Amino acid sequence: MIRVSAGTAACFGLSNNRMDAYPTTAYLLSGNRCLMNCAFCPQGSGDGESFKKLGRITWPAYPWSAVEEVLPAAEQKGIKRICLQSVRHREGIKPLLELIGRLKGLSTLPLSLSAWISREEEGSALFDAGVDRISISIDVVNEEAHREIKGGSLQNRLNLLLRCAEKNPGRMSTHLICGLGESEHEMLALIDKLLQAGITVALFAFTPLKGTPMENQTPPEKTSYRRIQTGHYLLQENLSSFTSFKFSDGRLVSFGDLDEELTSLLGDGDAFRTSGCPGCNRPYYNERPGQTLYNYHRPLKKEEKEKALRDLRASLSLERI
Repeated sequence: MIRVSAGTAACFGLSNNRMDAYPTTAYLLSGNRCLMNCAFCPQGSGDGESFKKLGRITWPAYPWSAVEEVLPAAEQKGIKRICLQSVRHREGIKPLLELIGRLKGLSTLPLSLSAWISREEEGSALFDAGVDRISISIDVVNEEAHREIKGGSLQNRLNLLLRCAEKNPGRMSTHLICGLGESEHEMLALIDKLLQAGITVALFAFTPLKGTPMENQTPPEKTSYRRIQTGHYLLQENLSSFTSFKFSDGRLVSFGDLDEELTSLLGDGDAFRTSGCPGCNRPYYNERPGQTLYNYHRPLKKEEKEKALRDLRASLSLERI
């Protein structure tokens, strides 16, 4: 058995669910119970309906034979990449090496892996097995909050990520979740460090899930998330430097000389779209359909771009819209 995201299952015809947006990456999940016990995630201690979720998305299990039938035709469904996500296994990376071999035998699409690795040698073995990119998820960027929410040392995980990035240039990614006790200064300072190391950053908004210890915590304000998205975009595209950003009590208040150019720099709306590996759009991972999206899985409509920019500029106390 292998777990398949609800959107991916619908895209492949494995379910009859009707979707208003389909993924452009095939999302698969390996494992049924994680050794980690992250307070925001039900994969370690959740049960019932909560255990079926990762983010807002449900991940039903299917026989491997069902995936074998549909995955070779993934490109015809508009799929550009396969993303294998994994819980932390008792057997380490051994189950992943076997699964990666199976997936590479079914498709020539690039394969991303998000999994727990504990040393550089494991990353090398996974790359040798055929993985295109590996994500070591940092998730929580405040040291104290990281220890409380995920357990263990933020610095140790970050050091491993940086060592792997040095050894495998341009092939490492990470996930960062906004709204888990960090300041905007902490988030953007880490984003800047990661980008300078050639690490791809995928931004998420904290999503409270029923059945987890953090089910009653609120998600981040969208205006705060827009500021982080904008900072990430300006740094990623080399349009600005972190030293140009201005903060007050940890909150971003200005992009410096670029404040008056934000409308032209961000006018296409790309800053507010899903970030991460090429071809990844993660529809509705952080919000329900019908709500204003944290991460847009498609090009923004004219009114959506205007609202995002208007809210951003208003949150920076800029007069000219």
